[in-house]
Amino acid sequence: MAYVDDADVQIHLPVDKLKVEEIPDDKDDAFEDAERIIRGYLAGVVSTATLDLWATPDDTPDIIRAIAGRFAAAKIYRVRYSEDSLDDPQYAQGLYNDAMAMINAIIAGNLIIDGVTDTTQFDNTYFTPNDASTDTPKFTMAGRF
Repeated sequence: MAYVDDADVQIHLPVDKLKVEEIPDDKDDAFEDAERIIRGYLAGVVSTATLDLWATPDDTPDIIRAIAGRFAAAKIYRVRYSEDSLDDPQYAQGLYNDAMAMINAIIAGNLIIDGVTDTTQFDNTYFTPNDASTDTPKFTMAGRF
């Protein structure tokens, strides 16, 4: 189960230096990591039933494929070029930052996932006690036991 295919990731990598299809082990790990990150962040916004429908890249919305492609490309690039330097490659970090910005935009409601109508924006009304609570406090900070 993966949100992306080789083409979704290759678009973010220099084809003359790094070909996704030539690194099957790193590729599979990167694809799975990208899916885990996305599922983890979107679990509070998109229903689990909807997340479960994204079983193949063809079933996955384009914006999610774009995000997963960036995450996977960032990991692949970082792993491949980390042996040449002790510092993280800036290009990989930039891809990761772009993907995280897109995830945060979805969570904030600024980026819409096409075809997904069951997103939830959590606010203080989902948690109690909150400002709308009418119950009196059961204890106070000044209370002594």
